Amino acid sequence: MLPPMAHVDVSHLRYVLPNGRVLLDDVSFRVGEGAKAALIGANGTGKTTLLRILAGELTANGGTAVSSGGLGVMPQFIGSITDGSDVRDLLLSVAPTPVRTAAAALDRAELAMMDNDDERTQLAYAEALARWTDVGGYDAEHGWDACCTAALRQHYERVRYRAVVTLSGGEQKRLVLEALLRGPDGMLLLDEPDNYLDQRSDPIIGLTSGFAGHKQHTCIACRTRSRYRRCSTPTTSAPSSTRGYCGWPPNARLTRPAPSTGWVSNSSSTGATPRA
Repeated sequence: MLPPMAHVDVSHLRYVLPNGRVLLDDVSFRVGEGAKAALIGANGTGKTTLLRILAGELTANGGTAVSSGGLGVMPQFIGSITDGSDVRDLLLSVAPTPVRTAAAALDRAELAMMDNDDERTQLAYAEALARWTDVGGYDAEHGWDACCTAALRQHYERVRYRAVVTLSGGEQKRLVLEALLRGPDGMLLLDEPDNYLDQRSDPIIGLTSGFAGHKQHTCIACRTRSRYRRCSTPTTSAPSSTRGYCGWPPNARLTRPAPSTGWVSNSSSTGATPRA
């Protein structure tokens, strides 16, 4: 099934850190219509913050960020999870909201059944199962089986309760990428997706030309341009300054400011100008 038409449109976005430092200033760009775009910049330039704003986790101080077609998000920490979550929890964390909500309700109903199996509890359990079916929970589990087979070489039912901490960083990352690439969301936001992955052994997941053939529109945050040269569309670069970040359209021309200055976009051209 093809994903819905999707896009992300950012206009004059501004974000100020709690200490008063302007991290993002006048950021404007659009990703859509089959684009595979990369946000490239050094650590501290605001790439992760920008993706978190797009995902709705943070609120900007100004400007707008709108999207359509569903957002699938891979946070940067995937690959270094050391909590008590299991494989099912990890897959649910990147599943659509209705699936996550229905799974939580089903878990509560199952726990209630273990304590008390009276008629009311049984009815609640039946309703939770019906809701799980309605939101496509069983279809999601079918997809997770394919993900686990590809990433872990075992079926989902054999590894669903396996602790995530027992997976390598590459296995965590590969599993989440498989789930997102096979998922229903039309737009993917991937934060440092190549971390922990062997680019030689995972070429399609390593964002080469094979990845560019996947169905979703994609916005990728990364530190360097070299690993994304074969994406299907040009990249959008952030400056190396640690004062802040600004996004440009893919064909933007960049000029480097003095190290002490931040960056803003120049709406009158495709270039970029430093912020005093």
